[in-house]
Amino acid sequence: MDPSQQDALSKPGSTDTRPLGFMQRLDPSPVQDPVFDPETGEYQPETRDPNPSQRNIAPSRVSVAVSAVQKYSTYPPTLFFALHFANTSLIPLVTRSVSASEPYLLLTRPAYQSPGFEHVALTVPILIHVAAGVVLRNIRASRRARLYGAETRAQRSLLKFWPKMSLQTRLGYLLVPLLGSHVLVNRIVPLIVEGGSSGVGLGYVAHGFARNPTLWNIYYTVFVAAGVWHIAGGWATWLGWRITTARKEGGRSKGTLGGYLAYRESEQVVRKRRRMWWVVNGVAAVGTSLWLAGALGIIGLGGPGSPWEAKNWSAIYRQIPIIGDCL
Repeated sequence: MDPSQQDALSKPGSTDTRPLGFMQRLDPSPVQDPVFDPETGEYQPETRDPNPSQRNIAPSRVSVAVSAVQKYSTYPPTLFFALHFANTSLIPLVTRSVSASEPYLLLTRPAYQSPGFEHVALTVPILIHVAAGVVLRNIRASRRARLYGAETRAQRSLLKFWPKMSLQTRLGYLLVPLLGSHVLVNRIVPLIVEGGSSGVGLGYVAHGFARNPTLWNIYYTVFVAAGVWHIAGGWATWLGWRITTARKEGGRSKGTLGGYLAYRESEQVVRKRRRMWWVVNGVAAVGTSLWLAGALGIIGLGGPGSPWEAKNWSAIYRQIPIIGDCL
């Protein structure tokens, strides 16, 4: 639209009713330097509106509080997974035997398999972590829409209302069904069939591998890889190592506010991030390899249980929804 047309539309008596699209002319508001968004893995501007009530922009302290909840909810599960890593990978690799590793699992079972402690250290924090992530996406999406004046669903769709998910976020959402199925097989179904999971151990898992090695090898490979990479990437983010999204030189990224602001990083920052990328991904690769070596290389090859164990364990596996007939 040329200046003459804009002047015509601004006159009180103008009768021009041509559609202008959904973009609105908003009063300018100060914008501070872009800040890193761990949810998207990119840079986002933090607005400072002198009168936020007029635009209903969520206060930044709400986002900060929810981010803190999401961060600190990862502490108990990290300790839990470290203990589980030792029991299901490191100890089997040292003993080279499922039966020789079982006593070590039994020693730690009261610590992390009791219903009270397990829910406090794992179930509740994970639910809080996932819920906080969903809330953060809603907060940031609403702030993004209001920043551009998008009000209707169609306008928000054109604007790409939801922030683009980083690899870190995608791995987190992938873990939800994987972890849920793990709980189903090792906790819920044994509770329904036998009234508890006291008989579930490394031999139970090895028996499942013996019944259908293809299924469980694929499942545990994806489960362990996604879990280790998500944990490693998450802790890297908390420590300030932003490695979950590769930043294009020049700072332009399709559909992001960082590209709009043409935010540029120094070569020193780019080199440091590249080094951190290799370090964090190297740690995740080593952790995944170790875990799979113990889980697939030792437990996965442990074979079926004794006749009386095999009968009980097979009865449990057959009760698993959907895949029970394959086991």
